[in-house]
Amino acid sequence: MRKILRFIGHKWYLLLLAAVAIISQCYLQLLLPEYMGNIQELITTESNSSTLITDIWIQGGWMILISVGVVCLAFIQFYCASYISAYSGKMLRKEMFEKVNSISLTDYNSFGTATLITRTTNDIEQVKNFILMGIRILVMSPTMMIIAVIKTSQVDLKLLIILCIALPLILVVMSILLFVASPYFKKIQEKIDNITIVLRENLTGIRVVRAYDQEQTETKKFLYANKDLTKTNIKVNRIMTFANPFITILFNLCFIGIYALGFYLLDGTNFNGADNQNLIQTQIANIAVVGQYSMQIMTSFVMFAMIFVMMPQAIASSKRVLEVLNIDTNKDNEETLKYLDNYDQYQNKLNELYKEENDALKPIIDEFEKTYKTKFNYSLLKYKISTTSEEVLKHSVANKLMKSYDAIHTKYHLARKKIRYQYREMASHIDVSSIEDKVNKKFNETGLKGVIEFNDVAFTYPGSDTPCVEHISFKTTPGKTTAIIGSTGSGKSTIVNLIPKFYKVTSGEIKLDGVNINEIPSDILRNKLGFVPQTALLFKGTIRYNMQFGNKNATDEEIFKALDVAQATHFVSKLPNGLDSFVSQSGKNFSGGQKQRLCIARALVRKPEIYVFDDSFSALDFKTDAKLRCALKSYTEGSSVIVVAQRVSSILDADNIIVLNEGKIVGQGNHTELIKNCKVYQDIVKSQLDSDEIEKTIQYSKNALTEEVK
Repeated sequence: MRKILRFIGHKWYLLLLAAVAIISQCYLQLLLPEYMGNIQELITTESNSSTLITDIWIQGGWMILISVGVVCLAFIQFYCASYISAYSGKMLRKEMFEKVNSISLTDYNSFGTATLITRTTNDIEQVKNFILMGIRILVMSPTMMIIAVIKTSQVDLKLLIILCIALPLILVVMSILLFVASPYFKKIQEKIDNITIVLRENLTGIRVVRAYDQEQTETKKFLYANKDLTKTNIKVNRIMTFANPFITILFNLCFIGIYALGFYLLDGTNFNGADNQNLIQTQIANIAVVGQYSMQIMTSFVMFAMIFVMMPQAIASSKRVLEVLNIDTNKDNEETLKYLDNYDQYQNKLNELYKEENDALKPIIDEFEKTYKTKFNYSLLKYKISTTSEEVLKHSVANKLMKSYDAIHTKYHLARKKIRYQYREMASHIDVSSIEDKVNKKFNETGLKGVIEFNDVAFTYPGSDTPCVEHISFKTTPGKTTAIIGSTGSGKSTIVNLIPKFYKVTSGEIKLDGVNINEIPSDILRNKLGFVPQTALLFKGTIRYNMQFGNKNATDEEIFKALDVAQATHFVSKLPNGLDSFVSQSGKNFSGGQKQRLCIARALVRKPEIYVFDDSFSALDFKTDAKLRCALKSYTEGSSVIVVAQRVSSILDADNIIVLNEGKIVGQGNHTELIKNCKVYQDIVKSQLDSDEIEKTIQYSKNALTEEVK
């Protein structure tokens, strides 16, 4: 929570102003009972009616002025508190957004899109509301109580006895209620996650749902998640509903008790004589004043108790936010630390913690596998637990083991994060330009440019025991096209995702221009790549804005050149506003082929050393595909091109074709070589093309090349 609340310190002057306004407001507000007491005393003691009315008007006038002052001060403190809470919410959302954009894909996948959205919106909103209420109540309630108690003691110390009995009772009851309700607040946020997951899946996959007539199934899934959240909310509300009536009853009993005690103290007093009558009148006025003070004290105490009602939910939300903020940013980008003299010492400390954690987790994993006779899969188990009812979880061994697992992992994760933070602090003093100079010096020493080399690379996804790809070795050449083909699930996309370090290789090495990419900071590495992902994605804005993702300084001439190569000029030029034409969210106002060509153009605008196309021609017809590939040859003549393809026709003219099968390279060479000696490639070609179609495709390429030359 401290990490989240640090943003309040940025606006310390507003916090100070709010505190001064709140304290002043409390003081003025507690002057009102005194003036009420004065009026009551005037009524009982003043005999001259004309003087009485004048005095009452004077006292009432002061009360009106004080009330105006209270309203002004309330406006000031509310404005300051609102500004601070809104600022804290803004900064938290900003930090969360930056964190999500900087974490590795492994960490991203471990959370999932739905929960990250919920944490960035709903959870931060809960924290923001707590800050808003907390600033006001945590200052106002104690101040009000202290001043009221002091003033009560000055009026009649004996009347404090009732408050001394009532307040501890309220405190005990609130503590019990909060202790019982606290676990449910975290569950509420988790249930909101589940609803977001179901809703997001249904909305993004609405075409599939309707195509398979699964609306009722999806509705049942949503109703189950919704009912689960409703049940949890009802449980919390049932628990917390005891608070209001109990406090109200005590509140009224306290008020009655003060009057009862006050009049009890008058019992036996002689009503005869002027002095005794004055004493009685003063005591009655004191009882009225103390009654007003007790109202203020009790109200302040109830307000203070409400903070503790909000606190469990705010703490639960803040923990969920911190889980994301505590992720080690760019664990795949620790190359900066390697420039420290004591980097080996740092690495050894981390390895020791990883070993200790594995040793601590082994008994839990062994017990799970022994109990359930299946392999321990953290992500799958976490998902199953999140979709299981609370009644079942109470008796679930898996749930207990998962809690133990999470506790141990969190402990060692935070320990590693602390070490990383210490070393990053030292690394922050290193001049970034000097690192770039050193990396560029390494590149210059090799004399290579646009060369990617895989040396016996293997990769296993987190949580899996089986390598996705292994023994991968190949080398690209500038001006040449390297194609990767294979059946679905053979590891094509995995290989290209290793190049920009979206994931780290499990074994082996990948070199860029002769330098191991693990020695290159990610930003330097990715600046040398033009990457087109498998799913064509455009961002809301304009075509120009999307093109400048590749190069923010790109001119219109450069953009149109890239669009021309990507075969996108034809439809872009027809749009009313050209490059300034609107692009809706995810580019939904363009067809699949148009989006794909715009994504290709975005990568071309960058003019990098290496182009990576991950199945980026699948939505294009044969003729457009052939024209695009021919145009690419001249545009990328100084760069290496890596193409992942499902369609043989897209790679027939590639200089080197890598054939994958079950994560391994089973053939490598050009089309003519592979068609002779690679059985897997022969099967792929036969399944897609006959001999006439192959000749036709080759002829398309020749015709497109002839047109390009003309």
